[in-house]
Amino acid sequence: MRRAAVLALLVVCSTFAGIGLVDAATTAYISDVTVSPEQPVPGERFVVQTTIQNSQQSDGDFQITDVYLRGRGRPQDIGRVENPGSIPPGASISVPLTARFDSPGTRELRVHVVGRKPGGELVQLQYPVVVTVRQGGPQIGLSAGDAVVGTQGRVQVTAVNGEDSPARNVRVSVSGRDVSVKNDTRVVATLGAGASQTFNFAVTPTSQEAELQARLQYTSAAGNTRVVNDNVTLDAEPLRENVQLAVDTVGTGAQPPVAVDVSNLGNAPLENPVVELSRDGTVVVRRPANEIAPDRTRTVRLNVTDLESGPVDVRVGYRTGDRSGEATTSFRYAANPGRVELTGVDYEMEEGRLHVSGSTSNVGLGAVDSVVVRVVETETVTPARPNPEYFVGSIPSSDFASFDLYAEVTPQTETVPIEVTYLTNGRERTTRTEIDVSDLNAGADEENSGGSGLPSLPLLVGGVLAVLLVVGLGAFAYTRR
Repeated sequence: MRRAAVLALLVVCSTFAGIGLVDAATTAYISDVTVSPEQPVPGERFVVQTTIQNSQQSDGDFQITDVYLRGRGRPQDIGRVENPGSIPPGASISVPLTARFDSPGTRELRVHVVGRKPGGELVQLQYPVVVTVRQGGPQIGLSAGDAVVGTQGRVQVTAVNGEDSPARNVRVSVSGRDVSVKNDTRVVATLGAGASQTFNFAVTPTSQEAELQARLQYTSAAGNTRVVNDNVTLDAEPLRENVQLAVDTVGTGAQPPVAVDVSNLGNAPLENPVVELSRDGTVVVRRPANEIAPDRTRTVRLNVTDLESGPVDVRVGYRTGDRSGEATTSFRYAANPGRVELTGVDYEMEEGRLHVSGSTSNVGLGAVDSVVVRVVETETVTPARPNPEYFVGSIPSSDFASFDLYAEVTPQTETVPIEVTYLTNGRERTTRTEIDVSDLNAGADEENSGGSGLPSLPLLVGGVLAVLLVVGLGAFAYTRR
């Protein structure tokens, strides 16, 4: 209250020439001082418009030599205009003084006017001015998370309008030192009263001491262009790369899928990871994956077809920060596709031909198609009608189907080759089985021996010995007589 009363008194005194601050004979006076904008924000230029009036009763022109603005009790000029002109009697002139303050607060200032009366007498006028710099209008806030050198990260800039009137032509931009910013400017037409809006920016630091500055420019309700800034130091970490892999099959089946766990133990995301399975340098299956954040694990499932059991190489290629990398491992894949084996095979001679029968059994976990069983021709085996080959068709997993084949075989044939062809996972496979028929030859030998009427060698030798024994006994009996 005391300060306000003193300022009011100063205004009254400076308005009337000759009272308090000016000479009594002075006919010129400061009639008005205005500040625009009335409450500037830090860093915003404001104008102190000073109106100087020459009295109608003046003897002549009032020559102004200097108009300047100073803080109360301070010798430094805040703003100054020299020789703005002269004022005829009954006229006035307005002199603008521009200034700005970088921090909020209330400043007590003085407008000083120095001039000469018509007689050449030097006159000094003063007028008190209070300027309030407030942290008002839309404000801006810059938020940055953990940063890694060479790695693109995200920062958020939030503009908040806490005023009762909207801000127009809002322009938000981000720049800095040792940092690159992608799409560094956002523009919106209006930021409503009491509203806020957040903008995301992609930022890549190039050193560990990168700095960011967010800038908000807008037009106030009074038509003034204002700028607000916010700064932050990123304090970026050096890039650390560490990727580990774990591989296993999923469930059971003919071709079980493969699950690859990719663990990112580094401090930067793995961008565009691609998982590959290969054998003997040939890629079997390849699949891209989504980005993997630091300290996160992503499981990539790969469906495998037509892959035999055996070792498989695993590779994950990726990009992290400003470099490309890869991680590798290997594992043993266990497949159990559809597979045909001959079971329950039997054979017999029918009307001079060999009849082979049995089952084609699918001992795998996947279906097989287009199964064909045939006799393979050799020097001693010839496929015979009515079934030199037998079309079985499809066999589900863990199932079987019967077949019948005929062949002509020569005496002393030991084996009959049987060939099976089928499709599994769309790929043709062929197996060959040798059927042992050597016991047929033993039967034929026995039959041939019984039909000749000639005794075997042991029987012949025994008969001769028996005859000799009888002859010897007869001779002995004859001599005893």
